[in-house]
Amino acid sequence: MLCPKCASEKTEVVSTVKGSINERYHKCIECGYGFITLEIVKVDVSLIEYANEINKSYVNYFEPCKKVV
Repeated sequence: MLCPKCASEKTEVVSTVKGSINERYHKCIECGYGFITLEIVKVDVSLIEYANEINKSYVNYFEPCKKVV
């Protein structure tokens, strides 16, 4: 992670708060500047639609067979 103040690559994670949005507290080793980054989940709508179509086929597969008279 680059320091936003001095652009040094030498930073360390001081602490992390985990949840639906992860917050990471960083500190630059070179200049001592502290900063926060946020990590969020990116949702792919087309992947959700694909998974829903796949699940529909499994629901039909596990339905009990009807007797033909």
